[in-house]
Amino acid sequence: MSPRDAVDPVETDDRQPEPADRRFRLASGVYGGVLLAGIASVLAPAVGISSLGPVATYPFGFAGGFVGGAALARADRHLPARLGQTLGRRLAVVAPALVFGLLWLVTLEGIAGDVALVSAILVFAAGYVLSQLAGNRYVDSVTPGDPEETWRWDPPGSLRLDAALFVFYVALGAGNAAGGNWEQALLWLSLGIVWIGTCLAEGRWAFGPGRDRCEIQVYETGLVKRRPYTKSFVAWHDINHTRLRGDELVLDYGLRDVRFDRDELEDSEAVLKAVDRRLSEVGSRY
Repeated sequence: MSPRDAVDPVETDDRQPEPADRRFRLASGVYGGVLLAGIASVLAPAVGISSLGPVATYPFGFAGGFVGGAALARADRHLPARLGQTLGRRLAVVAPALVFGLLWLVTLEGIAGDVALVSAILVFAAGYVLSQLAGNRYVDSVTPGDPEETWRWDPPGSLRLDAALFVFYVALGAGNAAGGNWEQALLWLSLGIVWIGTCLAEGRWAFGPGRDRCEIQVYETGLVKRRPYTKSFVAWHDINHTRLRGDELVLDYGLRDVRFDRDELEDSEAVLKAVDRRLSEVGSRY
């Protein structure tokens, strides 16, 4: 039996990581709330379902969506891991934000357009948080116990470049606000805030909460890249080839790869040896 035909570890994981699941239920509620509120506020009045205006409809939609999203997450304890299992599923959570953005750009004007823009921003932010929590839960479900080996990892990033980009977003927002274009100002300011939050969550800077948790972890099932608040996982049977090329350690899997600069890793040679050892064990097993 090949590793791909084995029992799905997501479905057989009986552990109950209560704090993580509570966070996921809360995030699911917020995501469901902003999504349903946006749909109800923007579309319902337009098609004659609701006689209330977009602003008045929003709190009712949010309340209903929050209850529904939290209830769904509570009813299916495997939902977080299944949702975080593939990149496509995680992207699908954020995708509705694009619909609201297109409605704002192309179709809606006035208050309805303002609500569409706000909904696009809120759905994107809530969806991003939800997708990351789901990804973490999936990694937890396929990496039982403690890692067999760990190495310090410094995620790539440039404080100067990131700060310059943030200042650029803020400057664009301020310029639009000065010209009376508050919608554009809100959009650029939101992008700046999201950018800073993403940099902190990914540990791109040499400071910040949780920066000391950035590690490369080896488990029996695969390799984990752990950032301050997010994790990613590559199963051993998905890795096709490993190589040290110049200043990079490269792990090829499918059409993608995982790359580490030598100076990002505590011991790149030790990481490569551990990965090759695991790959040889997996190959001999199957």
